[in-house]
Amino acid sequence: MPSGNRSARGAARRLGANPRPAPSATVRHTRDESRQRLSLHPEPSDPQAGATALPRALWRGFKWLTTLGFPRRFPIVQFPNLPLIAAFLAGEAASFLHGDAHFYARSVSYLGMTIWAYEELADGVNWFRHLLGAAYAVIMVMRVAHAIQG
Repeated sequence: MPSGNRSARGAARRLGANPRPAPSATVRHTRDESRQRLSLHPEPSDPQAGATALPRALWRGFKWLTTLGFPRRFPIVQFPNLPLIAAFLAGEAASFLHGDAHFYARSVSYLGMTIWAYEELADGVNWFRHLLGAAYAVIMVMRVAHAIQG
């Protein structure tokens, strides 16, 4: 048999790669065969698989959501990442709290916004996101200075 007619699957088998999914989860193919979704229904042979498959699938789904942006070629609007979500939640909690709890929640909100601004400044996907991170870093410095003063 000529070596040019060998399929990629056959080459993977010869190299010892296992093209089949793990027995604890099934893989469903979508219309685009390059994307695969992990099924959240474990096979009955492994009862512990459901406990680990769900958090992994949720984390992969969250990471996929954070890669979405509009417009696709030059993302200006993106799904919030973890520091930004924490900042929003802490900021909302601070508006309902009083006393020391209010100040702690506001501090967590400022910290989350600062981390988000740094991540955008350092690892933003385009120049607009870098500029947005720089602007929010300056705004956060001013807000913290204002909070310390009074």
